[in-house]
Amino acid sequence: MSESVELLQALIRNACTNDGTDSASEEANADDVASILSGCGADVEIFDAAPGRRSVISRLPGTNPSAPTLMLIGHTDVVPAHPARWKHDPFGGELIDGFIWGRGAMDMLGHVATMATAFRDYAHKGTHRGGDIVFAAVADEEALSTKGTGWLMEHQPDAMAADWIITESGGSSIGPIDAPVISSLTAEKGAWRMRITIRRDPVHSSMAYGSILSTQVAAEVISRINEYAHPIVISEAWSQIMGTWWDGPDQNPILNPELIDKILPHVPALAAKNIFALSRMSSVVTGIETEDSWNTVPAEIRIEVDVRTVIGQTLDDVYDHLRLALGELADTVDMTVIAGSDGSSSPTGTPLWELMTDAARIQRPGAELRPIMASGITDARFYRHRGATAYGFGLYSDLLPVEEIPTMLHGDNERVDVESIQMMGDLWSAMFGMFAERTSR
Repeated sequence: MSESVELLQALIRNACTNDGTDSASEEANADDVASILSGCGADVEIFDAAPGRRSVISRLPGTNPSAPTLMLIGHTDVVPAHPARWKHDPFGGELIDGFIWGRGAMDMLGHVATMATAFRDYAHKGTHRGGDIVFAAVADEEALSTKGTGWLMEHQPDAMAADWIITESGGSSIGPIDAPVISSLTAEKGAWRMRITIRRDPVHSSMAYGSILSTQVAAEVISRINEYAHPIVISEAWSQIMGTWWDGPDQNPILNPELIDKILPHVPALAAKNIFALSRMSSVVTGIETEDSWNTVPAEIRIEVDVRTVIGQTLDDVYDHLRLALGELADTVDMTVIAGSDGSSSPTGTPLWELMTDAARIQRPGAELRPIMASGITDARFYRHRGATAYGFGLYSDLLPVEEIPTMLHGDNERVDVESIQMMGDLWSAMFGMFAERTSR
């Protein structure tokens, strides 16, 4: 069994779940990564944004200070899992029939494990030519990175400095064996974690007659948000990305606001979900929080809303659409932002794009990279907003069907095959060598 597989199993078993509360901790995973990197010859730094919210950053200095810096960044936190719905223990890290099972196997502890071991092995070789290479294993990505990359960018900017960034997503291939098409994440929607607070007088539940109950208002707020139809918005970034996938002479119906919703019932369910998400803002209630006892209608109810914006939309647009959704109720509640970021994108055809293509072709001869956009977000956004080039990339074997991967991300029965772990590690190793050669000139 390879060391990358063993590290992945350990990271899964550490169960560094992040539910967005202060109880989350990535310390165990960060310490395992730091242990792997110890003594490799690169500088290793550990940063704690808060108790338990630990990140590890390792930098291998190059010989060319004018060259770009390449960073591989992965997050060590995972979303919670519900064991009763899984075929195997989501935190067991079991190796079964060539697959490692567990929460985070795909999102994104497999990346972290292969990045860490490939970076360590490359650093062990000695002097590195060209630009700096950085590996970062960061906390809190699943809760918008306020104690991870966001905090590090503000408090440790030198440690996080980089020009070319690779993180999660992408890496699936389709098409013929001699000319496969491999996806790379180049753009993603914005994400805003919003809180709507309802305040009314507390009421004893046995004497509720004649009172305006906070629970009634909350039910109406949730209903209106769920029923609100966000207008279709075709962003320039999505148009450009879809243009690389659409070869026909006719106009792509996915980019026609008058046709999009008409075709959704006629395409596969997963495609329909993506098309719908990428063509408009979305707002979804994800949590309700109260205090008080079971026999008291609470004085305050807090509703969490996950809002995803089209590239080009801002926080002002989020407030505007929530007000439209709530109507007259908007004047009776408080709306605040907990955390968030606008959408972002990087162009294709860059030197980093060429580097990824050439490295991928070692294992996938004749491969062509094509861009994709995500309705979710990654830590790449922090760098794109600062003018750096950032992509989501990797390599997966044919044992992982493309259509199954999205169902495992934040879903049940998440797993990755050993062959994909080997391919991913070989990819990073190839990229390090090519990067050194191309930036040392």
